[in-house]
Amino acid sequence: MFTCKQVSHSLSKEDYAKLSPAKRFFLQLHVKLCIFCGKFNRQVMDGQDMCRHFKQYEATNCQCAPELQEGQKDELKALLAAQSAKSSKN
Repeated sequence: MFTCKQVSHSLSKEDYAKLSPAKRFFLQLHVKLCIFCGKFNRQVMDGQDMCRHFKQYEATNCQCAPELQEGQKDELKALLAAQSAKSSKN
């Protein structure tokens, strides 16, 4: 069984989904039963799940993003430089 410190340490070092099945089971069991660290570590696990799912979504669905033409890039750079110079004067 894990202690609260071990659970938090394991979750901070790596994604819990990458742990061995036995270690992941006992970690999840501890988080569900522990009144001291359960809520916080559950939120950490939920955050890791969201990041993992977003990475998967991004890898499969966001590959068709439009790219700027070279002329458009130059215009954008000039506009950003002008705005930066303008804000530094104020």
